[in-house]
Amino acid sequence: MTANVWNVLSGTGATAAVLASDFPATGRTVAGFADLVREFGDAAPTVWETAPPRPGREAGMTGDDYLRHWQPGVESAGPVSAVLGFCVGSVFAAGLAAEIGRRQGNAPRLVLFDPERPDADLLHRHYHELIGGLSPMLSPDEIDEARRAGEDTRRAHTAMRPLAEELCELFRKYGEPAFRRTGLDAERGAEVVATFASFLGYLVAASDLDPREAWANAVAISSATPHSGLNPLPARERSALVAREISFELPHTGLLRDTGVARTVSELLA
Repeated sequence: MTANVWNVLSGTGATAAVLASDFPATGRTVAGFADLVREFGDAAPTVWETAPPRPGREAGMTGDDYLRHWQPGVESAGPVSAVLGFCVGSVFAAGLAAEIGRRQGNAPRLVLFDPERPDADLLHRHYHELIGGLSPMLSPDEIDEARRAGEDTRRAHTAMRPLAEELCELFRKYGEPAFRRTGLDAERGAEVVATFASFLGYLVAASDLDPREAWANAVAISSATPHSGLNPLPARERSALVAREISFELPHTGLLRDTGVARTVSELLA
């Protein structure tokens, strides 16, 4: 395994039986694969999780660049039985599974959690949610101004990369004063903005890739959140996108933190 490219979530770390694709970040409130592994308990296989490039290094990276970033782990993982993907990480999971299938001669099982392809509306939604999180630190007028600026920026751009760049600048504009009011030093505030820029770069890069061929053989595990994963899609398109879908009455944010989900995944991996 290569440091700073893959995180070992369980097992010895010598080789991986399962690879997991997501964007882990400090302070994230959405459940991640580390939560799922804890739900596995002693039955957890060796799981490695993708680590994104360090903030700032993702600028201009394409979807293929991200797959190359993780390539050392793919080559050293040993026989991989399954690849997991969460949200937009499901796009990269498709590329990883295809490469592993070519390397080892048989395709790993592909299990996706609220699989989603990124678009401009998704970028704007994440900006909108982050601005909402600043409400304890900004006045209602400032929050309204930040949201209007985000909406104007969304209307001005259909291309993902320039939209991401402008949304990041807006978050810097409104976020840094908010951070100062909480006593957060400038360096830590800059780290928060850089993490957001890194995440947007991850989403933009994923939009370069077409996961549909791999997804057609995947099992999707869906939450009940209306705007997440397959849920916004028409029924016919939804059923055609993956081989099988298993739905849970859970929010997107807690999907990977549920005992029933972990039990289902264990059965799929057995």
